[in-house]
Amino acid sequence: MDACANLAAASDEEALWRNLRATSDTGARDRLLALHMPYARTVAASYYAKRFHDEIEFGDYLQYASIGLLEALDRFDPDRGAQFRTFAARRMHGAILNGIERLTEKQQQIAARQRLRAERVETAKQLAGGNPGKLAGDKLCDYVAEVGLGLALAWLLEGTSMVEASERAEVLPFYRHAEIRQVRERLVQAVEALPAQERLVIRSHYLQDVPFEEVAATLTLTKGRISQIHKQALQRLRTSVSEQVGVDACF
Repeated sequence: MDACANLAAASDEEALWRNLRATSDTGARDRLLALHMPYARTVAASYYAKRFHDEIEFGDYLQYASIGLLEALDRFDPDRGAQFRTFAARRMHGAILNGIERLTEKQQQIAARQRLRAERVETAKQLAGGNPGKLAGDKLCDYVAEVGLGLALAWLLEGTSMVEASERAEVLPFYRHAEIRQVRERLVQAVEALPAQERLVIRSHYLQDVPFEEVAATLTLTKGRISQIHKQALQRLRTSVSEQVGVDACF
């Protein structure tokens, strides 16, 4: 009975392939996809079982295997005598490996951005000075305002023409967009006027997203010294731009 069932299934699949290639019947394509999707799940599961960490979920592996399966469905020629699953396996393996590699790179970039932003938050706190746990009333409000201004300055630096601000999809009213663009243009000029070391640290950290440790290694300085240079540069930039704009609250 099993042999008869297998022969019948093979005959049905062969008929589906003929129908798909002759008429591009979407119904035949969908049935073939459903027929081989369990195999795609098996391939995805084999890669998932060999994973080195749990940061990528099984659903991602299955998605990439499914993409490979769809590509195989569109390119397979049954007249060449090869088994479809043998043909599809290569496409699914390639799709999984390429997809996971891209996803891993994206996760690494996100993690790097999070580390950089944490460094910038810490710098803003250092610029504000004081211990927020021991502050109250107006002094606490002043501290929060100072930290906010420091973070706003970092945001402005990220949005300058040094990092292609036109690529950032900022939804702002036209007059606000023009005002911020003018402030950023002044900020670029202020960066160019910084002392050489400070200019290099600012450009490296905000233009190229280089962490302080790497900047320190490049300049053969300690990370603590780089943090001092960074803090001095931000103080100069804040003073320079606020003087040109006229009010510190512009940040």
